Amino acid sequence: MGVVLAYLMPLPLVMVGFSRGLGRAVIGSCVALAVVLVATPSTALVFSTVALLPTLILVSLARLYRLTPSGGVDWYPPGSLLAWLAMVAVGLMLLGALLVTAGGMTFEDEARRYITQLLDQIAPLTPVEVKDGAIALWSALLPALLGSAWLIMVVMNGMLAQWTVAKAGRAFRPTPAYVTLEVPLWLLAALISAVVIGLTAGGNIGYLGRNAAAVLMWPQIFAGLAVVHQALRRRSNAGMMLAFFYVGFFVMFGWALVAVAGLGLVRHWTRLRRRQVESSQEEK
Repeated sequence: MGVVLAYLMPLPLVMVGFSRGLGRAVIGSCVALAVVLVATPSTALVFSTVALLPTLILVSLARLYRLTPSGGVDWYPPGSLLAWLAMVAVGLMLLGALLVTAGGMTFEDEARRYITQLLDQIAPLTPVEVKDGAIALWSALLPALLGSAWLIMVVMNGMLAQWTVAKAGRAFRPTPAYVTLEVPLWLLAALISAVVIGLTAGGNIGYLGRNAAAVLMWPQIFAGLAVVHQALRRRSNAGMMLAFFYVGFFVMFGWALVAVAGLGLVRHWTRLRRRQVESSQEEK
């Protein structure tokens, strides 16, 4: 229950921002931080990272809009918001790696030391071969796991906050059509750069590059899930088919992530090709 409540920590503040505006969200954030500083000052940095930073990013970007020539409102697209959240997650991941690494140790060595201590505390009777495999896997991806957890938490709280205030009739903006989610093309360039760095560079740079690429894959995964929902929503048994899909998704989680991310990349590619065709037609 504590894990669930911790994951929902930003929710009240985001709800305030989505219904009352950025100013009210800032006031609520300041009050919340003051309470934390009085009660448990040692957790203020974690609280700011987990609750306050996501609130300010979500509210400030989600409330952006521009007027169209026809007099309509063009809201800040959720795909662009998701892309910026992914970049912030990578930034926090890099900053955290720099802060926790002891002198003379590589980032991966520090992660391995931390994972080893954690497993010794929570699962001291784990067989050696199982323990060694877990240490090798988790130490290779520890920064990515933390950055991904932060990103998923922010996305979940943003969607839940929007749903709640929309149901109450107090939402500042209409709920986006998530099935049409399109990630901006510049994020693909960032992902490719991280992959290249991770594969070609060694040491700390390569390690962080691989972990950054893992975090930047999440917007593609969300885009792939949007493709699945868009493909199934018009079917008469859409609910049952989505249920079967998510059962398979979680059963084969690792491979399913790769496959769904591939769908997101395909959407990227088809979108780029469509723009190229439209551009060539306009030139003619």
